[in-house]
Amino acid sequence: MGNDEHSQNVFKKATEQGLAPLAYCDLMEQEFRKTWERLDLSFDDFIRTTQPRHEAGVIELIRRIYAAGDIYEGVYEGWYCVSCEEFKQEKDLVNGNCPLHPTLKPEWIREKNYFFRLSKYQQPLLEHFAAHPEFMQPENRRNEILRLIEGGLQDISVSRAGQSWGIPLPFERSSVVYVWFDALINYASAVGLGTSLRCSRNGGRRTCT
Repeated sequence: MGNDEHSQNVFKKATEQGLAPLAYCDLMEQEFRKTWERLDLSFDDFIRTTQPRHEAGVIELIRRIYAAGDIYEGVYEGWYCVSCEEFKQEKDLVNGNCPLHPTLKPEWIREKNYFFRLSKYQQPLLEHFAAHPEFMQPENRRNEILRLIEGGLQDISVSRAGQSWGIPLPFERSSVVYVWFDALINYASAVGLGTSLRCSRNGGRRTCT
């Protein structure tokens, strides 16, 4: 089980309640645990994206990708849905609004971002699936992913600028790891990615060495 906590919506809610974001997340963890106890649910492990072991995993993976030359600086410009915390393409909007939040107008944002070269891996992924069809199962899901890859992969943002709530990029501490990139690494940090690093928190400042 786990909590994805580096959300700007979390930051906003904590501010509205006069709490530090981490204190707000601590309260939410207790609420989740009470719910699971009432439902008689158990788990072997519980990880939060604000835990040092997760931060260590994120830093480790970001460093590996950066060292491989697969992260570059660029500018992202587009419609941003605050509730989804996600940039939306024009074709995905309905009457100019996010279909998931039709009463909220997306914001037009232009900011410096760091991008992961996902497009670089389109052909290698197709070749891997062709050589190892058993790699992803069941077949209908493999076919779904194949259609997605064949439709073209675009480089994705791995950072947000001008925000304090999140894990700072190790090579650009004025930016934090984008929440949706951060959250997915949770699966790897939960099983030990980054265990060679030590992360600590001094007030609001994090360090990983």
